[in-house]
Amino acid sequence: MFCVKCGTACEDFMEGETIRQRCPKCGHIHYKNPYPCIAAIVVNKKGEILLGKRGAKSIYPFKWCLPCGYIEYGETYVEATVREVEEEMGLHTLPDGIINVVSNNFDNGVCSLVVVMLAHYDGDKDPVPGDDITEAGWFALDDMNLLPPLAFSADKFIISKYKRMREENGGITRLTLEGHRVDGV
Repeated sequence: MFCVKCGTACEDFMEGETIRQRCPKCGHIHYKNPYPCIAAIVVNKKGEILLGKRGAKSIYPFKWCLPCGYIEYGETYVEATVREVEEEMGLHTLPDGIINVVSNNFDNGVCSLVVVMLAHYDGDKDPVPGDDITEAGWFALDDMNLLPPLAFSADKFIISKYKRMREENGGITRLTLEGHRVDGV
């Protein structure tokens, strides 16, 4: 790796128990951080959630997941949510708010920090898979064992939490996009 400040080849050094890269010329340290991502629980009028089946070239192929993806540089987490749901599921929806934040550590060495959004879809259009999704559909939450195999343990946690909060509290407490607390959905 080359220094982003001066272009000199960086060298490895130990900082505690972590190997980092430092420029021998200017001293700049390159920190490897988790990738910022979003995931969305999209709920329809029947209370079903939207899931997509991952394609053959995706990590954890042929398993299912919530609409999700990386936040692009210069893009807000809200814009990323709208874009990812449209790209992967062919549906336009606006997020209601943040309902969780989770961390993922994948088998391929990628780490991510995921802002989990809640969105409602009130339309009648069927989802149309796109991007790296090969199938898309709505799934009832009556029995978690009836969901298809999920790619990410974080998705199982998020869906279970959403289901539990909905059953126990008649809704889920969430933060609005403006930062005010709102109870129920």
